[in-house]
Amino acid sequence: MAAKNKLLTVLSEAEQYAIYGLPDFDNDQRLEYLALSETELELATSRPGLHAQVYCILQIGYFKAKHSFFRFDWNEVEDDCAFVLSRYFIGDVFEPKSITNHEHYTQRGRIAALFGYRPWTSDFLPELAHQVESIVRRDVSPGFIAAELLLWLNEHKIIRPGYTTLQELISETLSAERRRLADLLAEILDDEAKAKLDQLLIRDDTLSQLAALKQDAKNFGWRQMAREREKRTLLEPLHRIAKALLPKLDVSQQNLLYYASLANFYTVHDLRHLKSVQTYLYLLCYAWQRYRQFTDNLVDAMAFHMKQLEDESSAVAKQSLNAVQGQHRQETQRVGRLLLLYVDDTVADATAFGDVRQRAYKIMPKDALQDTGQRMSVKPASKLALHWQAVDGLAERIRRHLRPLYAALDFSSVTPDSPWLAALV
Repeated sequence: MAAKNKLLTVLSEAEQYAIYGLPDFDNDQRLEYLALSETELELATSRPGLHAQVYCILQIGYFKAKHSFFRFDWNEVEDDCAFVLSRYFIGDVFEPKSITNHEHYTQRGRIAALFGYRPWTSDFLPELAHQVESIVRRDVSPGFIAAELLLWLNEHKIIRPGYTTLQELISETLSAERRRLADLLAEILDDEAKAKLDQLLIRDDTLSQLAALKQDAKNFGWRQMAREREKRTLLEPLHRIAKALLPKLDVSQQNLLYYASLANFYTVHDLRHLKSVQTYLYLLCYAWQRYRQFTDNLVDAMAFHMKQLEDESSAVAKQSLNAVQGQHRQETQRVGRLLLLYVDDTVADATAFGDVRQRAYKIMPKDALQDTGQRMSVKPASKLALHWQAVDGLAERIRRHLRPLYAALDFSSVTPDSPWLAALV
């Protein structure tokens, strides 16, 4: 028992019970799994003695439910046994005798053959080990590996091995994968790269660089984004190294994210006391993932501020346009009255212009008349012009929030000679 406890935990206790535990049928499940076809019932009734026949029916039902076989005592299956007796052996006197090993394994072989399954033997180990190796390259999570293996076994109609066999196989393959990565890292990591990675674990008076990098921004405010840019700049050399080295390790993105999460999970103290190649792997993956996260944060911040500034400038421009249009409506009415002076028959041609002017001033004061005349003598501001005037009014906020983000990010385009890219340079 002690030796077993030292093995890698592949499945939780609940998962182990769900896969390897004796089925616990409710009434509906008994009707589903213990209601046998003619062929299944023929197999069961061919066994010698009522106790062996009932045992065989239960084994058939349990196999249909879990594709596995079980050794059980009669007191563990009382309800299922009562169901079988009431359905197939009405009136028969049942004596719960023990099943011999010979009968148990004979039933297993015949039931497996009936459903087209092959019993597990060590001959399947090389093929199963190959499957584990392939799965590990995709995801090193033990639970995922076990689930994929059980799925493969079911697809190929091979009765699954015991839990200990899975534990040992997965553990050995994970160890081999760690050795493979360690050997590759020892080969491709130069002294400069190691020094840059070690730098993340050097403590100063407050926080180590790695601990500071783990802290997420609380909002898209200027100070928070300034810190995000600083951390991204700090990681940039390591990100270049990670981009160059990680493809050589043949690590899936899922595993890369998993190793990066370990750098985030362990404390700086823990990382300094792990095997160096193991720490380097976690830090390289972390540098790759965290740099991308910082970049995404900056892009999200840029989109956030762009949306805010666009909404605000549009609102200001709309307000200005409404004000201009409202003023224009008011002025149009009075300008119309001014124009009517020129066709007013009550005003004699000999009337002095000064008198006409005084009448005009009563309609619209001199200053207002001058302003209106100057406005009407030039082309009115368009909606687009008013929008850009509003943008100009937000120039300080743009310089403070947006310009640093655009300057920090690297933009590209599928369009050659893109004018937008030229504008950003």
